[in-house]
Amino acid sequence: MHRRIDYFQQPQYTVYTGVVFVCFCRLLVYPPPPAKGGISVTNEDLHCLNDGEFLNDSILIVVTKYCFYKKIKIKEDAIRSHVFSSFFYKRLNQRERRNAVDASNLPIQKRKHNRVKTWTRHVDLFQKDFIFVPINESAHWYLAIICFPGLEKAHVELNPLYQPQTQAHSTAVSSSPPTDGGSDELDDVRQHTSVPHRSLADVNRQQQYTDGLHRIIECYGTDDSHNSDDQSSCQDGCSEDDSLVDECGSFDKAELGSKPTICKQPCILIMDSLRGPTRSTVVKTLREYLEVEWEVKKGSKRSFGKDVMKGSSPRVPQQDNFSDCGVYVLQYVESFFESPLPSFHLPMNLLDWFPQQRMKTKRDEIKELILKLQTQQQLNLERSGQTDSCHSPCEDTLESADLIPPISS
Repeated sequence: MHRRIDYFQQPQYTVYTGVVFVCFCRLLVYPPPPAKGGISVTNEDLHCLNDGEFLNDSILIVVTKYCFYKKIKIKEDAIRSHVFSSFFYKRLNQRERRNAVDASNLPIQKRKHNRVKTWTRHVDLFQKDFIFVPINESAHWYLAIICFPGLEKAHVELNPLYQPQTQAHSTAVSSSPPTDGGSDELDDVRQHTSVPHRSLADVNRQQQYTDGLHRIIECYGTDDSHNSDDQSSCQDGCSEDDSLVDECGSFDKAELGSKPTICKQPCILIMDSLRGPTRSTVVKTLREYLEVEWEVKKGSKRSFGKDVMKGSSPRVPQQDNFSDCGVYVLQYVESFFESPLPSFHLPMNLLDWFPQQRMKTKRDEIKELILKLQTQQQLNLERSGQTDSCHSPCEDTLESADLIPPISS
């Protein structure tokens, strides 16, 4: 009689470290069967949670999915959201093979869409309010959130939390942009918002982040231009997205009660913990994807240009090192589900979205979560009689995990 080997117990490969044989094993699959699209996490993946390491795709996808399933407080919000894996944008922007069949006569936007057209076979993105797209470029993680792609224009409604301000305070803020939902408020922010004076410390901090990103690109990254296909985003002129709403936000979540209206409008939010170059190319690529997706799913054409779907880079908490970008992406997703944005007036100031101190223990929290999920899945399988209760040869590898050299993604 053959003994069943469960996927928790089956070694994936073995490496000789010079001292002891260490077995790399699959710890869990999330979401677990029978759910489809589960991602495996091995004990090797846990090493990217060590301080100074870059998070890899497996950890980022699993924790993002966990936040999606467990952190959303209202079930209806889950129905209105969709989370792509980090492989989506890589595939969308991947350079084609030269011997690709029947691709030369298609516009670049449609060729890109063809690479990922099966990713939404059972999903109507235009019925969703939020689409999360984790992106990794040159060893740096950041997050794109497509908001309200089904809306054709901004929808403004009365704010139930509005508290009229005193006359003195109203006079002090009378020069602020209108919030009555008129077209002036939805125009490019540079046309009606003055940029506040920036101190020397702010300028130095901005330069530090920019220099840090260049260091990541030079030291850890690869030239993604060899593996990506960005012709359409540059041939039309990236300057069209010079109106990308930047970090000089006028909307502060904490000040929502001072605004008489709340706004829902089609937009693409770029949340980046290491302020560097603008992401106008990414915004344009996602707009083009939505245009083709609409044509395929709806059978008609619709523009998702900058006048319809604005691009915005909210001010978000920033990392203070050069390795925590993936950890911040996970926190952005978690905070979006735990503390939903009540309004989408642009631009946004989310610097107080979560306490910076929280990030000091985030890696340990993620590691504890992974091990907790592994224990739960193992117990569930044992209770259902689907696994052999014998001791697994890989169970002890977690305790000797520091024998494995740290790896970077």
